[in-house]
Amino acid sequence: MYHKIVTVIFIFLLTLSSLSILSVGDAQEEEIKIEWNRPIHFLGPQKTLVLMVEFSDVRIRASIQKVEEIVNIVNRFIKSSSYGKTWLDYYIYPKVITLPKNMAYYGGPSPGAQRGDDNARSLEFKYLAIKFFKEKSGKDITEFKHIIIVHAGGDEATSGSPNDIWSHCMMSKPLYLLGEMYGLDTIYEMLKRQGPEYQMIADILMHKKPDGGWHLIAGVETVAEEDVPSVMMHEFTHSMWIYDHYVYSKDGYSAGSEVGVWTNMDSGPFLDPPVDIDGWSKYLLGWIEAVEVKEDGEYIIHTLDKPDEPHGIIIPINEEEYYFIHARRPVGQDAALPSPGVLLFKINKYRSRNVEGEPYMVSLLDANLGTPPECKTLDKRYIRLCETLDAPYYDYNHYRGQWSGLGRLGSYAINLLTEEVTTEEGYYIKVTEFDGSKGIAKVYISLEGEPAEETEEDTEPDKEVTIITRTLTGTYTETIYTTVTTHGTVTKSIIVTVTVAPPPRIESFTDYLSIIIILAAVIIVFVMIIFRKKAPLPPPPPQYPPW
Repeated sequence: MYHKIVTVIFIFLLTLSSLSILSVGDAQEEEIKIEWNRPIHFLGPQKTLVLMVEFSDVRIRASIQKVEEIVNIVNRFIKSSSYGKTWLDYYIYPKVITLPKNMAYYGGPSPGAQRGDDNARSLEFKYLAIKFFKEKSGKDITEFKHIIIVHAGGDEATSGSPNDIWSHCMMSKPLYLLGEMYGLDTIYEMLKRQGPEYQMIADILMHKKPDGGWHLIAGVETVAEEDVPSVMMHEFTHSMWIYDHYVYSKDGYSAGSEVGVWTNMDSGPFLDPPVDIDGWSKYLLGWIEAVEVKEDGEYIIHTLDKPDEPHGIIIPINEEEYYFIHARRPVGQDAALPSPGVLLFKINKYRSRNVEGEPYMVSLLDANLGTPPECKTLDKRYIRLCETLDAPYYDYNHYRGQWSGLGRLGSYAINLLTEEVTTEEGYYIKVTEFDGSKGIAKVYISLEGEPAEETEEDTEPDKEVTIITRTLTGTYTETIYTTVTTHGTVTKSIIVTVTVAPPPRIESFTDYLSIIIILAAVIIVFVMIIFRKKAPLPPPPPQYPPW
């Protein structure tokens, strides 16, 4: 077991410059099964230490006021994204820390590499900055949960200079998870025995509290004074133990997008304003609630820009995977998003990165594959980023937009005609309603697959038909038939009624027949009276005798 823990720590060392877990990571995840993406909440004030660092040849130009301005922007972003549940409680060390060597020493690549920072010298950079603070400030570093180092000069990720320092975050999440399994004392001793680089890991992230217990710094992020605030936002999200959502190549560098502009953990930081943290990451941080699907039915969620709950839906697949559904609209921190709609993520709890050729940690299901057509004109590195502009599921007509971030794309037109999907596991998911004005989405989910089409059936099909004759004296409403349809556990009864009025009377000859007969009879009698012959008078009665 000892060598397995060392393997995990070695993998961790390889990732210090925001590189991926390389192929050896597969063996690590097989030997020690770690749920890298279980919810670990970051709530309340995040005690944050901010250090300003320069080099023997590159002096910092940003003032403490400028640094504070950027930190405040990040604080507002985190506070808004968490609905006021999390914020930065920061302290900016007022003295600039000057490291003894030039910037190229700390930012240059390893021997034989063309880019990136050498791991050992990158560790030395952080170690010296923290060591200086501990020795000179008189403050207890265990008061802080996060450390932000703002250094002089540029960021290799944007400048392209191999001697600049690549902005990144060194997080203690692997040590925390291993510490749960084996104890932090054991982890610390193992790090010490592995040599000076591992010892620096311990000295950077693990600190003794006054009571003798261990205190872990959640993350040490490094950003350049020339970076835009959204870079610090992205790296601080790492410091809260959220991993990148884009794709890494086998050499550890970015190979392209996966979730695209829909999160600040992929391409979202490049939009203006920078895009919010995605719903799945907010769920891991304890900022939103998600409903787990246990039976078929319609579920209601709110868009991320609102504080109303729930915000997410979880559909379990197996022990390792699940689907996560959340809704977005171009409002607030999401104002730069290309469209409203419902996003569908597929999550692997036991992966910590998206690496080419391996199962992904997070996959975005694109509702409109292969669109917009303008994407095909782009460099292959940007095709996936472009195609996910219309990833949401939503029964909508179309929208148009412009985005300079995709170079030649410029403007685009997208049809959003897909509102449903049947996953490879057979789950049927359909957006039945999306109210963009209210920020409410209704999603029907069937774990048994797409339901059969509704058919109208008599509730009593074998019932004998009875004919009833009615005399209509006015309007009336009558139930013609009732039909029952079932979607999973939801049953709907449809009652069909009709309102009837007596039809207008149509006159005919038969309506006057009796009158004609009576008149004819009267006429006949009258004629008979006039024209009949007089009858002879009867003879007089006999004379009675006088007696």
